[in-house]
Amino acid sequence: MKFLILRLLWKVGGLWLRLRGCEVKGKAIFNGVPHIQRKGDGRIVIGEGVTINSSLWSNPLNTRGATSLFAGSGAVLELKKESGISGSQLVANIGIEIGEGSFVGAGCLLCDSDMHEVPLGSGGAIKMAPIQIGKQVFVGARSIILKGVKIGDGAIVGAGSVVTRDIPSGETWVGNPARRAIGNQD
Repeated sequence: MKFLILRLLWKVGGLWLRLRGCEVKGKAIFNGVPHIQRKGDGRIVIGEGVTINSSLWSNPLNTRGATSLFAGSGAVLELKKESGISGSQLVANIGIEIGEGSFVGAGCLLCDSDMHEVPLGSGGAIKMAPIQIGKQVFVGARSIILKGVKIGDGAIVGAGSVVTRDIPSGETWVGNPARRAIGNQD
């Protein structure tokens, strides 16, 4: 019975995303209903086998708010095959790509722009740059990934880290601002 209920929820989640204009490629798993917002021709692409946890029962680390996916006009937010996200916010004004088999932990924020001019009120341009997360990457809970960051294949971002610059493939980075972890990697 539990399996049948979950299957029904997954189908409802996929239908909800399609009705909101998302491109869902094949079967995906939706635990709870994510918040979806698109502007203009912004695209949200959900790959085959993606898992989106958007409820407290799907991940005890999730906050009360659901997973939130935003694509501004002209932006592409893509979760590639077999990737997953839990109770996090992805804000794409240009583009965010989550690579195959990568996971974004609960309560993370990925934002490809400053969201306003800096300093606030200066009337200057809003700085934006795409975020690219490679294959088999793990982003720990409550981490923040800022504009222009590229994270290489197989990298690990420790929980609560603030990533302001690129992370090479296979490395573990932790802290605020995130730096390469030194010492025992066990």
